Amino acid sequence: MSRAIELANQAWRVRASAIGRKLTQSEEHKSARQVLTLLEQAAQTGEDDSDHYGRAYALSKLAQIRGYIEGNAIAIELLKEAIDCAKKASSALLEGEALRRWADYLRHDGKLSEAEPLYWEALHCLQADEATTALSIGNAYRPIAILYEELGDKTKATTYWRQSRTYYQKADIQAGIDECDAHLKKLQAS
Repeated sequence: MSRAIELANQAWRVRASAIGRKLTQSEEHKSARQVLTLLEQAAQTGEDDSDHYGRAYALSKLAQIRGYIEGNAIAIELLKEAIDCAKKASSALLEGEALRRWADYLRHDGKLSEAEPLYWEALHCLQADEATTALSIGNAYRPIAILYEELGDKTKATTYWRQSRTYYQKADIQAGIDECDAHLKKLQAS
């Protein structure tokens, strides 16, 4: 495992340990700074070591944190860089995950027509990589279903909630199955 990935994983462990606990505001800020510092070090290490895969991995995670703190525009810029690094590393998996996150930011900003092609490109990248898990495919279909629900296309939304459910079932992710079932029930009732 590369040093960039080790640092990014360390940052994610710090983040995960903070999420499940009640922290004071001071502790929360300290934890956030630690996560941010580790991810920035990971991205820089990836660049210094010409580790395109590690840099893409770190930038994708850094985009999530900096996007939360500084807004969607910075997250999108980091994700674009992550996509470039993923392409250099020939990792369709990392490329697809970064594309999906980029599309999520656009969708959250109400830019549905811009998000749609990115979601499809993300799904195709993920399907092309042997390392992609059923969970990743389920996670790729999920926002597509949400997008079509937001666009008012019940037929497509239903189709993609079913697809997402199928992959969550293969991955044995009950929370994903339950979410899909809830949306399918709501769509059927409307």
